[in-house]
Amino acid sequence: MKFSDYRSRAPNRTAAAVVIWWIIVRNLVRLVLWLVYRLRCFGREHVPNEGPVVFAANHQSHYDPPIIGVLVGPFSSLARSGLFSFKPFGWLLRQCGAIPMVRRGGASAGALRAGVAELQSRGRLLIYPEGSRTRDGAVTPFRPGVLVLLRRVPQSTVVPVAIEGAFDVWPITRRYPRLRGRIMTMAGPGIPAEELLSVTPHEALQRLHGVIDAMRLDLRRKLRERSGGRYPAPGPGDECAGLPTPASSRSPSPSAR
Repeated sequence: MKFSDYRSRAPNRTAAAVVIWWIIVRNLVRLVLWLVYRLRCFGREHVPNEGPVVFAANHQSHYDPPIIGVLVGPFSSLARSGLFSFKPFGWLLRQCGAIPMVRRGGASAGALRAGVAELQSRGRLLIYPEGSRTRDGAVTPFRPGVLVLLRRVPQSTVVPVAIEGAFDVWPITRRYPRLRGRIMTMAGPGIPAEELLSVTPHEALQRLHGVIDAMRLDLRRKLRERSGGRYPAPGPGDECAGLPTPASSRSPSPSAR
């Protein structure tokens, strides 16, 4: 990616911040995640260079923001306020564009206002429509906060993002991540906000949920194929797809971008 692309994807950041956090640090994170978890990214061609863009992703672990950062580049995000009380972690979150205005389980009015302001300035905002991390690897029902943002900034594009493998590496029940496993992430084609706002809220959330979960299940198959069935472990994340058992997943996989 050229520097001009990074700058267009970070309209509210200084050039120095883009170089430090989204070129140097991002590439270091990408290297570490590849060395430890063989991170693979798909669908970069679907990531717009200009906003307003809403990245809507399933939420598997604390690894999700850096994983998505490797895939899409600069973004801002809404983060639970309690995370900012841990130093220097809170400082690092702010440097990466996190907005500390989200209560556990849902966004506050201040968080929504901050998210709208980011999108109105042609920014790129990451949200987790589930509201919190999955407890079993499956994608839980989506909350309507994403639609509130889209109604305020209807010219936005929603880019669905799926992550798979991160739950096995760092589930919500573990304080620290495992140093083994495999992770993949994927961006899908953008959906104009007008399309989601033209149907009922239930239909819009069901469509977004279905697209993201279908991509996640596709990644789950790829992980099984590439790891010879070792990753991810069988569990509730398999149920909606009727995936083959690890022992029967052996076919070749398409190459990652």
